[in-house]
Amino acid sequence: MNKVAIITGSSGGIGQALVEAYRSDDYLVVGLDKNPLKKADSEGFVHLTTNLLSLAKEQECRDTIVGDIRRHLPEVINDLVVVNNAAEQILNPVEEITWDDWERSLGVNAIAPFFLVQTLIDVLTICRGHIINVTSIHAKLTKPNFICYAASKAALEAITRSLAIELSPLGISVNSVAPAAISTDMLMAGFEDKPEKLKRLNEYHPAKKIGCPRELAGFIKMITDQKSGFLTGAILEFNGGIGGVLHDPS
Repeated sequence: MNKVAIITGSSGGIGQALVEAYRSDDYLVVGLDKNPLKKADSEGFVHLTTNLLSLAKEQECRDTIVGDIRRHLPEVINDLVVVNNAAEQILNPVEEITWDDWERSLGVNAIAPFFLVQTLIDVLTICRGHIINVTSIHAKLTKPNFICYAASKAALEAITRSLAIELSPLGISVNSVAPAAISTDMLMAGFEDKPEKLKRLNEYHPAKKIGCPRELAGFIKMITDQKSGFLTGAILEFNGGIGGVLHDPS
């Protein structure tokens, strides 16, 4: 396999869909997650147990993880994709937010993606690779209790733009995808006994539905299939139109 995708948060709902999207196109997928991927077929997939907060904070951890990644890379790589998908979503009101909340949110959601890219610049340059940072609609439009999450995703979008300025001249494309509600197991669990609320959430989107992990993964892969390098520095919204909805008081 001379096509490689490195995906963080590979064991979550969106992460699993990303793994399958790239594996189905004959990519070797290296998944970075603190938990193993359940029911994973080992063919074409390598799981590396990874603490992304430690990766963000400790050079030794970065050296270890990147060394492990490089050991699994083929000698010749024609295409390298890095998808920073992992996220820590801490929800607290202003009065209850702690330093630990900020450290975990910014460390996992923004700083770890930066250092992962930094340590792979040489390989990304050789094969004119692609970087996708999965941000969130919360980077621009948010609600109570999401301060740490929203700020970290906004930071990741700023990192995307800055990386694009510095890395695009090397042939590396850097873009963000900002999804709204996606029907992961985690999100759906919150509506387990609230079918009417789930129906209202679907109806509130102009598309009349929320997104699904497979659709989001397909969209991300479609972006990295672009080979010209001209698509770079973009924040691409995947939100069913809800980003344009004005909610007036009734």
